[in-house]
Amino acid sequence: MPRCTPIICNHIHATTNKKMRTRFLQSLFQLVLLIGILIFINIVARYFYGAIDLTEDKRFTLNEATYELIDDLDELVTVDIYLSGELPPSFKRLEGAVIDLLNDFRGRTNQIAYSVKYPLEGTNEEVQAKMELLQKDKIVPINLTTTSKGGKEARLVFPYVIFRYKQSQRVVNLLEGTNGYNLDFTQLENINPSINMLEYKFANAIQKLQQKSRPRVVLLTGHGELQRPYTESLEAAMFEYYDIARLDLRQVTKIDTHINVVLIPKPLGPFGDKQLFLLDQYVMNGGKIIWMVDALNMESDSMGATGQFAPQERPLDLQNILFNYGVRINPNLVLDWESSSIPFVVGNNGGQPQIELRKWFYHPKVYPYHTPLEAQETGANTIQHPIVRNLDFVDTRYPSSIDTLRTDANIKKTPLLRSSKYSKVQYPPVQVSTGIIDAGVGQDAFTKENQNIAVLLEGEFPSYFKGRVTPEMQASLQQMGQPFLEESRATKMIVISDGDIAKNGVERGSGKPLPLGMNQFERYTYGNKDFLMNCIEYMLDNRGIIAARNKEVKLRPLDQERAFQEETKWQIINMVLPLLVLGLFGFGYTAWRRKRFGS
Repeated sequence: MPRCTPIICNHIHATTNKKMRTRFLQSLFQLVLLIGILIFINIVARYFYGAIDLTEDKRFTLNEATYELIDDLDELVTVDIYLSGELPPSFKRLEGAVIDLLNDFRGRTNQIAYSVKYPLEGTNEEVQAKMELLQKDKIVPINLTTTSKGGKEARLVFPYVIFRYKQSQRVVNLLEGTNGYNLDFTQLENINPSINMLEYKFANAIQKLQQKSRPRVVLLTGHGELQRPYTESLEAAMFEYYDIARLDLRQVTKIDTHINVVLIPKPLGPFGDKQLFLLDQYVMNGGKIIWMVDALNMESDSMGATGQFAPQERPLDLQNILFNYGVRINPNLVLDWESSSIPFVVGNNGGQPQIELRKWFYHPKVYPYHTPLEAQETGANTIQHPIVRNLDFVDTRYPSSIDTLRTDANIKKTPLLRSSKYSKVQYPPVQVSTGIIDAGVGQDAFTKENQNIAVLLEGEFPSYFKGRVTPEMQASLQQMGQPFLEESRATKMIVISDGDIAKNGVERGSGKPLPLGMNQFERYTYGNKDFLMNCIEYMLDNRGIIAARNKEVKLRPLDQERAFQEETKWQIINMVLPLLVLGLFGFGYTAWRRKRFGS
């Protein structure tokens, strides 16, 4: 083959070098362009946050009110996470959910920072000092017993986080107990309700920290309503978040509209038109009321030594005004097969009474309207109201049934609590007797199904006094410079047919108040306090934060039997398929380069 002349060879080399330089410059330009695009995307991503949630339960999507709350932060919120260390799988999942949620918050704003702390790390003196500080914040660890290859192992776990903002802080308990049982939180299905409630608890804590003034809540008095020490537990829970006081309607000419919520805990006597007028116009001005009313005069100590009592209707005058608002508390007693227990004398042994715990059907364990089990059985799509979402059973005392009524007003009626499907109703005249526990009463005697015990009313309420304002009432309004309102603006009220739902027990001898909802005989605390606090929270929640209580991240456990049967197949797919795809990509890329640059 003839050799090229020097001129031709130089031309070929020059052309080749020029092509190589051109390709090099093109590659360098593409690399610089790619780096520039990546830098630009990262800069834009700092100022614009977005994500696409393709999960069925929208587990990575926050409530819109939560987004707004986070966007309004003007100073840094720091979060200390104490759930750390060697944890069982369920708590590891909870810890991961906490960190993921806080990362979602941080993706929205740079005003949130968190750190993970392990209280049991350090010398004995350091650990002791940490424990004392945590106890001041009412952070008490739980003792978990887990099973491992070495046997059973006990460890302390701190399921808490602390939110700090400016000069204030909020302690959040991460665990959520429900369904009336002492839960084993080492089981994944029992930790899931706690994960579902994280967004609400965190958003609620931030909202409380942002409040410039505390909401005002009053307990009505003057008609025999519950007093201390029987409201001690509820008042202590409310005082942590609200300014609370007593209000005697006999001593005022109007109810201040700056009062956010009025509680009426178990009135025993009539109000009279003058005081009902004050309540009515408070509602017309947007006020919110929680009514806790006993229709009959039945008390736990009514039966005395005889063991029987004939209850009568209480001399209240609230039925007409509640009827006007859309509900009726029936003058009856609801009995329920699902009831709490109290001690009864069932015999005598050598002069000593034999005492046993027996179900007292007049103390129904009422529960959230429309339970998940009912939804599964009926195929209904109804979502539980956020007030009762993940709520424990509520212990009641001689409640009555509530009917919702059709009215011309724009009022939405939502049942919150009700008895079980094994219920029974008794109207006066009826004899309540302890003999019912000895009569061999079975579940088949309870045939009235579910009875409403608590109902939420929302909307624009008509005035009970429309067309019947007396000259005295009119003069009182004119003196205060207030017009008479015939219809309210949008507001809310909750009607509960059991006054004792807010009554805590008192320890015999010491007189020390017991926690609200505690049945000292069963050694169990029901969800009475949580329910009432949720009711108040819902009344005050104008931003919609409480809607986050409805978030539900569903567990999707593997089919264990199928997993064992197909174990080898999936191991091969997971190990061989990625290598095969990588090999095909390498082969194709090499062939493409040879074809393009081979010449």
